Amino acid sequence: MAATVTKAGPYFASGEISFSSLRTNFKETSSGSISASELRRNTSVTDKNPIVPDATENASISTGNNLAISQFRNSIKYYYITQTGTDTNFNIGSQSWNSNLNKNILKWMYINGAVGSSTPSAAAILSSTAHNLTIDVSGSILGFGGRGGGTAGAPDPSGESGGNGLSINSSGANNIVVFVRNTAAIYGGGGGGERGKTGAKGADRTCEEFQNTGWHCQGNSAGQEKCASGFTVCRTAWRYCCIRQGRGCAVAWWYVGCCRTTTKLGGPGGTGGVGGKGRGYDNQSGPSSGGSGSEGTAGEICPSGNRSGEKGGNGGTGAAGGDYGQVGESTDNTGSGGAPGRAISGSNYSVTGTLNTSTIKGLYNP
Repeated sequence: MAATVTKAGPYFASGEISFSSLRTNFKETSSGSISASELRRNTSVTDKNPIVPDATENASISTGNNLAISQFRNSIKYYYITQTGTDTNFNIGSQSWNSNLNKNILKWMYINGAVGSSTPSAAAILSSTAHNLTIDVSGSILGFGGRGGGTAGAPDPSGESGGNGLSINSSGANNIVVFVRNTAAIYGGGGGGERGKTGAKGADRTCEEFQNTGWHCQGNSAGQEKCASGFTVCRTAWRYCCIRQGRGCAVAWWYVGCCRTTTKLGGPGGTGGVGGKGRGYDNQSGPSSGGSGSEGTAGEICPSGNRSGEKGGNGGTGAAGGDYGQVGESTDNTGSGGAPGRAISGSNYSVTGTLNTSTIKGLYNP
């Protein structure tokens, strides 16, 4: 991180202070007149171009009739902060403004380097009250790419929303301008893709089982044998001993057959593949594809082994994440692709400069 402060001034650190030099430095003209009333410190936060601005460095300059030339010692006209290098979650309001952010001195925040976010928070943020501030962007401000549905930290099955690039929520602000240079890249993060749908459950199957209790002589305890628990008599027959054994006998032999049916469940469907990550600061090469679904599970097997519940269907493939400032793709699951991040979000600001699909990706108007 590198943020450098410069100023138009300080003026008159030593030596003579003349009205002509005050005119040149504050009225910014080399000819014409300047009156004492024009040199009073202006504290109106709605004045977009005060001659003598309100600033911490100008606190000695009178706002009334007791104006003195000596009060302009070490005074300033403008205030500048320049960001270079790489920063994440860059807080404009916490920079070294010397308590001038909410005063009417004209200020510039130059974003010349790279600013991004590896979290859902905005890449750059201004939440402090500010007046007469221009955020001049020639570098990059890249929002976070939303995570795919079902991945760690993301919703399920919907994809996560992409992060905003620049967020401006400056309560009571006046004259905040975002100036976009032709080299700028202010991009909202792409939304995450939706998780694939869970595979269909396999069809259930009915198992048919048969048990034969055998031939038993009537009157013998074995002859009273009944079907096992869960089985019912489905077949009976009887014969005389003389027929079965070939000897004279009037005692009957009984044959009992027992049946039952059971249901074996079909296998569960495979898990849907996770959604792909949206394009963002932490995924700059492009949105990621969704993952493949897992294979369905085999159904329960009948005791006889000849039938079983059907295998579950395979899980669906997850959807791809969205490009910068674009919604994540959806599947036929119950959720949706993640919403895109905005290039610029918030209120109380205006946007000007080179505005096209190269410099801005995502919504940017208040």
